[in-house]
Amino acid sequence: MMNKQNPKYWCHTCNIDLQSSKSLEEHNTGRRHANLSIGQAKPPKKERMPPPIDEADLFELISRGHFQNVVILTGAGVSTAAGIPDFRSPGGLFETLRTKFGKKYPFVYDSPETLLSRNFVTAHPDVYQYEILPLLEDLGKSFRSGSSSIQPTLTHRFCAWLNEKGWLRRVYTQNVDGLHLHPTLNIEKEKVVECHGSMIDGNPVLYGDDLPQRFYDCCDLDFDQIIPKNASDSSAGTVDLILVFGTSLQVFPFCAVPNLVPRGCTRVIVNRCLEHCLIEKEETPAYRRQMPRRVRIGKRRSVSMQNLWTGREGNTRWRQLLIESDCDDFVQRFNSVVNDESHEEERYVAR
Repeated sequence: MMNKQNPKYWCHTCNIDLQSSKSLEEHNTGRRHANLSIGQAKPPKKERMPPPIDEADLFELISRGHFQNVVILTGAGVSTAAGIPDFRSPGGLFETLRTKFGKKYPFVYDSPETLLSRNFVTAHPDVYQYEILPLLEDLGKSFRSGSSSIQPTLTHRFCAWLNEKGWLRRVYTQNVDGLHLHPTLNIEKEKVVECHGSMIDGNPVLYGDDLPQRFYDCCDLDFDQIIPKNASDSSAGTVDLILVFGTSLQVFPFCAVPNLVPRGCTRVIVNRCLEHCLIEKEETPAYRRQMPRRVRIGKRRSVSMQNLWTGREGNTRWRQLLIESDCDDFVQRFNSVVNDESHEEERYVAR
């Protein structure tokens, strides 16, 4: 603290009172004062920014096998091209629920999701078990049937191609249609995490319920910086690329998964409308009431729920690319570039 009686003999660099002009002069030529002066003069350390990346760079890196541990997140935008509307669109699940159950439960006209909530199941267990659940299972079976007109999209097949190459670590999907496990894709079941359950398996996650334990277990494994020695080859190594397809990342806690990836990872989001993806969740009144700013996923410490796709924090931590595009169009562009440039054994042909 400055000596109020002799402030003019105070060294502000060393935070000490030298009592006299002679002592202050000698002190200013000393080693301690010089070292502290040099330290104060050093410019603040600049955060190192990851190198920029564009779509052409990304296609080249993927096609050459630069990324060996790829995690993919998918939402409704991946399956709409297969003829499966999202829940809220015309012809979607909510319209089906209104048609079949609206007269019996008039509240369904305004809030069809109530039929898929834990509160409704608790109040009407028989209705859910014998009427609603069979409807969901029938829809799910029609999605995965080999004879169905609903077939995996180019984006689903792109995931399968990465798996065939040995580069796919995991697919985390919000979709309940089971298309990532369609028999034509040959993706192992352990590679796919159906975060919101599956209609074909009769285990959709109800509104008000937590996600399946497997979601948290896989996050612990995939995003742990220390890989266990007994891990299989397919799960060894640090995630180096995360691709987000067809989801606006507005649903808790799925939206936090991209923020789990390690520093230096490449993060790519592909969506028809990026504006929807970049809306902060607290800007939406419904979410403002119920969503925390941070969330604990598995054994990890809490992770941010905030949008980090823009701004300094995300851009200094990860190499990021935001692409406003239909998912299948993105894959088709990749397909064209790879087929034009790569050797025959590296070719990817979407069928």
